[in-house]
Amino acid sequence: MTSRPLPILFLFASLASAQTSYPMITHCTPVAVQRGTTTEITVEGQMNFAGVHKMLVEGKGVSGVILSDPKAAATTKLTKLKVTVAPDAALGVREFRLASSLGISTLGQLLIVSDPVVLETNDNNTLEKSQAIQTPCVVSGRIEIAEDVDHFKFSAKAGQTFTFEIVCARIQDKIHDLQKHSDPMIVLLDSSGRELAASDDAKFADPALTFTISKDGDCIIQVRDARYDGDPRWAYALQITDRPRVSQVFPLAVSPGQSLEIEPVGSAKLLAQKVPFTAPKEIGIQSIVLNVANQPTNPTAIIVLTLPLMNEQEPNDTPSLANRLPIPGGVNGRIGKRRDLDHFTFHGTKGKAIAFEVFARRFGTGLTSQLDGIVDILNSTGAVIASNDDANGKDPALVFTPPVDGEYVIRLRDLNSKGGEGFVYFLAADWAKPDFTIKCDPSKAMMGPGSRSAHYAIITRANGFTGAVKVAVHGLPKGVTVNPLTIPATMTQGLLVFSAANDAPMDATTIEITGTADIAFDGKTESVSHNSIPHEEIYSPGGGRARFDARMQSVAVTGPSDILDVQVKPERLVLKPGEEVKLEVTIKRRQDYDKAISIDIPLQHLGSVFGNPLPPGVKIVEGKSKTLLGTTSVGHITLMVDATAAPIEDVPICVLAHVSINFVVKVSYASAPILLTIKK
Repeated sequence: MTSRPLPILFLFASLASAQTSYPMITHCTPVAVQRGTTTEITVEGQMNFAGVHKMLVEGKGVSGVILSDPKAAATTKLTKLKVTVAPDAALGVREFRLASSLGISTLGQLLIVSDPVVLETNDNNTLEKSQAIQTPCVVSGRIEIAEDVDHFKFSAKAGQTFTFEIVCARIQDKIHDLQKHSDPMIVLLDSSGRELAASDDAKFADPALTFTISKDGDCIIQVRDARYDGDPRWAYALQITDRPRVSQVFPLAVSPGQSLEIEPVGSAKLLAQKVPFTAPKEIGIQSIVLNVANQPTNPTAIIVLTLPLMNEQEPNDTPSLANRLPIPGGVNGRIGKRRDLDHFTFHGTKGKAIAFEVFARRFGTGLTSQLDGIVDILNSTGAVIASNDDANGKDPALVFTPPVDGEYVIRLRDLNSKGGEGFVYFLAADWAKPDFTIKCDPSKAMMGPGSRSAHYAIITRANGFTGAVKVAVHGLPKGVTVNPLTIPATMTQGLLVFSAANDAPMDATTIEITGTADIAFDGKTESVSHNSIPHEEIYSPGGGRARFDARMQSVAVTGPSDILDVQVKPERLVLKPGEEVKLEVTIKRRQDYDKAISIDIPLQHLGSVFGNPLPPGVKIVEGKSKTLLGTTSVGHITLMVDATAAPIEDVPICVLAHVSINFVVKVSYASAPILLTIKK
């Protein structure tokens, strides 16, 4: 009979005879590609890269052609690509996937740069063997083994200001199954080996260093792991430039199309205190490049939005000196010194909620302020009545409902009482409007002709929104369809089943999933839509399944799946509270597939449920279900409707059939959607 999660013995038993897996990317060489060039890269990882036939890349201006023969019948841990980057392609990290006959890969990440890319040589582990490079450049290397220390030598002149930045740890968090992550650091040395400067953890776990050379001569930049650890998969890009560099800008938030003078933070400020700038018209966190002394800077982030804006005015270190913050409105500010406190006063109306949100330091975006912010709400007596830290990465946010009419103060400070030029922020304040967010788990679907894959749209409602959300999917490959889905007001999740037709050709596309709802506020109703954020599946040490927000949601048609079909009877359920129903499940295997299978309805791992299409009050009866099929092909799942379950109509559910890849990873195939209705 059933046992959930999968028993350890079952998982171990399946290891020796698991299916051939989809490719799992860990790194690529080089990890950086210069725009305006075509470069051959090698993508490596775990499991099998045989049969790779297509590269999917987020955004515009980057494309790839597979050089390896997709028809070669072999097992390989890598594939070679020819990547072309347009001259005007946006700089920064791009997510990508590889589609193969075995499945669609986990996420890989590639850095698009403006300077020439230099490959690290292996024999550069001592000062005497430093690899000579010409600056500006981007060195693509790896911290391959424990105590690996890479050295790079370059010529410098007195008065030159160099910026050194590593991108390494930031492109490892989305790797599907990397058990340990790098913590890189850089050390700048003179030609004799004397340390001039060092950096660790400037851009989250990655270092960045700006230094002005005092005399002509050779300098050496040293790259290593802060713990002297290493791993062949720890690829890095070391960016070295003497051009103006920007780490942040002030103000951080601007209005669409606004023309203003913007202050760069970083070495660019040595050339220009302020730079003329016209803001993008697109709303949101945008990547921009400044022109400083007729030279383009590196990309940095700015926030474009329609709130009324103001700049913080010092002194505002006490409640009595607080700046007036209108609502709705926003303020650009800076925690300019140690122990700096910024206070803003606002009027609150009893029971009318206000949403406050700080934008400063967010992983996965260009917001890399040094601020680790925390906000407090103070009443008229100075008592703290609400507080928040780390709502969005390192950025605080809270919804405050005034208990009485009157004046209140919001205080912003650094958690560690630090401060300085790079501690910029934007504080947004607006009425807490009903809204929702949508995420999707997992981030990729793959199935052979005639097979299916299940995804779960997950809704988080906020600020009193209680309505239904309609989910739509755009950009599916030819021959792939998906069921209609509206997540009712009583549920937070909904099921999407991607179905490949029997004649669906092998292909892969990047798709877009959106949620739309009618939302009422202040007597008006408007249709609000949001794009889904995909959850990339990450396996951490010990086998736990974590999830990381990604930007690519992909669907692929592969070769014939291990499980060709999951057939369930009955195909439609109409139940009353207190009733039970037995779902008879038959698995149609590919002719040569005789390995172990388990079945389930929720998507769960080691006791944690990640996706559950069952409506409230409906559950699996464990003692009346057979879900561990082993090498057989027939099982059953019994559902019971609680006596207090509320009526609901045509909720799609499905049965999952799991195939084990290794101790932690499994591939799930789905039955056709089963519509479940609960009558009064």
